[in-house]
Amino acid sequence: MAVLIGPVSALAAIGALTLPGDVLFGWILLGAGAGILVAFGASRLRPRGMASGPDLPLGAATAAAFVTACLVLAGLLATVGGALTATVLVLLVAGGLGAGYRHRVAPPTAPEPHGGPVPRVPVTDMTTEDLCVGWRRSYFLLILATDEEARRRVVQRRQDFLDEIERRDRRGFLRWLDSGAKAGSDPSPYLTTRS
Repeated sequence: MAVLIGPVSALAAIGALTLPGDVLFGWILLGAGAGILVAFGASRLRPRGMASGPDLPLGAATAAAFVTACLVLAGLLATVGGALTATVLVLLVAGGLGAGYRHRVAPPTAPEPHGGPVPRVPVTDMTTEDLCVGWRRSYFLLILATDEEARRRVVQRRQDFLDEIERRDRRGFLRWLDSGAKAGSDPSPYLTTRS
């Protein structure tokens, strides 16, 4: 990733120098609009009870990424022409789609020492914070499960997390449920025990 910083910066600078001022200003406005949409959209995805308001760092990062991508595109067009730029874009999109497909089809698995399965830590030995993190991560594992057996194991582990969280802090657990708990939401802000 660090290797790309130089070429991306150079192409963005070339793009900024070659674009007419009004086009550059328009792209900056579009980037700001995208940043605002993402910032306010992300705030709506947070569970109730958590800090409300726009996610300004995420919005700023989105705006910066949008403007940078536009400048790099303009820099590519100025340096290598339209045909090669189109080829690069097609390759990037195909590579991104291929990486997403490979990730969906074959999610990474944990290494198995000595050829056996990795032993699971019993939920009773986990901290409350680890239980909450495990609960949130297991949501994505459930989405990525490619067969019924994998899905069954993830569902069982999620049930174990919930049972242990409820056993440790029933009131906090019920506060989380009453807040409209979602399958991937974080129960930790509602719990009184964090260890």
